[in-house]
Amino acid sequence: MRSHRKIVCLLMSVCFIAATATSVLAQTGKCGFQTLTFPPPATGGGPVALNDSGAIVGSYGDAKNVSHGFLLFQGRLTSFMFPGSSSTNVNDISRNGIIVGDYSIAGDPKQHHFMVHSGGFHEITLPGHPNADFTVTGVNANGDVVGVLDSDTLPTIGYLLHNGKVTTFSFPGADITLPTSINDEGVIVGGYLILFVNENPSFMLKDGVFSNIEPPGNDGFVSATKVSNSGVVVGSYEAFDGTHGYALKNGTYTKIDAPGFPRETLIQAVNKFDNVLIQAEHSTQQGINFVELKGFCSAAF
Repeated sequence: MRSHRKIVCLLMSVCFIAATATSVLAQTGKCGFQTLTFPPPATGGGPVALNDSGAIVGSYGDAKNVSHGFLLFQGRLTSFMFPGSSSTNVNDISRNGIIVGDYSIAGDPKQHHFMVHSGGFHEITLPGHPNADFTVTGVNANGDVVGVLDSDTLPTIGYLLHNGKVTTFSFPGADITLPTSINDEGVIVGGYLILFVNENPSFMLKDGVFSNIEPPGNDGFVSATKVSNSGVVVGSYEAFDGTHGYALKNGTYTKIDAPGFPRETLIQAVNKFDNVLIQAEHSTQQGINFVELKGFCSAAF
């Protein structure tokens, strides 16, 4: 997606399914607000995912610019780092609390990847690909992991790590495939690129079949960031008038705009209750606003 990166204001919205929604692109609804406060030491960074229990995870930088992972659950913020790491970043959390992310080791240029399961840290490796560079972007309650695999002998493709076995996949005709999320039913969403084409579209992979994700009004730049355990896909898209969020449920797209930021809305995550994590961008002289995470219901979908 084309970048409109500015300084970040973070919001979490609570959106409810409207059984009567019939339009292809529903109108923005109205809901109340709530405010969550991140206690110290969370002074800069951002949340990236939430699960069905309401747990929120992400990363923040401390006073020495060292990245830490965090878990915010029931008002309590827990900071953590992979043991022995010089920095730790979190990418996703599953329904049952499995956390995945990346970490670095001082003096080692290679990026490493981890899973936290039942309180224990484990390094993620890809069997059969010992020297390949890869990312870890999504995890489900079964411990299945998706991400991007890149090596000298392979194009940049997606992979699924399931029960110790790696399965690779690529959107038909794409030069680069970038999965971002997997739900408990094995549905995968993400983006793809075709070289020399000035677009950044998104896909869903369900039951072995690829389909495009195309919110009405998009100009070819669409992100699909998460798919919930109820099958709702969320993300953002660029249009002539700015960046908008969307939700896709049962073939129906709903436009989601953050109140006060109707042209700069980025959707980070969604859970099965249609709680949506939103990043709304704005300019500020104070740096990244990470102290408050505001909640609202921006749409019915």
